[in-house]
Amino acid sequence: MAGKKKSTTDALDQINRTLAKTERAQAELQQSLAAEGAALDASFKAISEPAPASREEKRAAKLVAAVKDKTNKAHRVAVDLGGGSIAQASTELINLGVRALGRWSPDGWFGQNSDFMQGAPHFILGLGIYIAEMASRKNMEMPSTTREVISEASKLFGQLGFSNLVRTLRVRYGDGKQKDLDMQALAAEKAELERRLKALQQGGQPPK
Repeated sequence: MAGKKKSTTDALDQINRTLAKTERAQAELQQSLAAEGAALDASFKAISEPAPASREEKRAAKLVAAVKDKTNKAHRVAVDLGGGSIAQASTELINLGVRALGRWSPDGWFGQNSDFMQGAPHFILGLGIYIAEMASRKNMEMPSTTREVISEASKLFGQLGFSNLVRTLRVRYGDGKQKDLDMQALAAEKAELERRLKALQQGGQPPK
């Protein structure tokens, strides 16, 4: 009877040990599955989420946004009209002053060259400001609206001055040619008058 009871106890102990091993194996399996699930979640998150933008990418994106802002219609109209108005108004005001000085001293150097002074300074000053503004711009950076207006105004200011300068040279060249023709006509008339005077002095009839 005692031997049978001992056999039953041993069998129960064996079952308990087997169950304990099974539970430990199940717990280890669950831990392993949880770790693998966490690793998979991290991998999926890394793949699905975009990588943080680099400094160059951020700078490029900022530049693209600035280009879009600088090239819209309202901005271009404001820059073009603003620069053009400043250039035209400053040219007319300066030329008004130059003409007034020329009338005040018509026989002086300024009075004799007031036509040149309405073109040459504008061309030199406008071209100098335009070149300086373009040379001082930073690479990969859009200029401010103020710089854009200054660039547009200086460019048009120089072009207006160049146009006035070319017109002055053309007029002076035409006046010079006309003066040469007038001088030739006067010289021919003088020669004819001298010839007639000489004939009168000799007592003859002046040739017709």
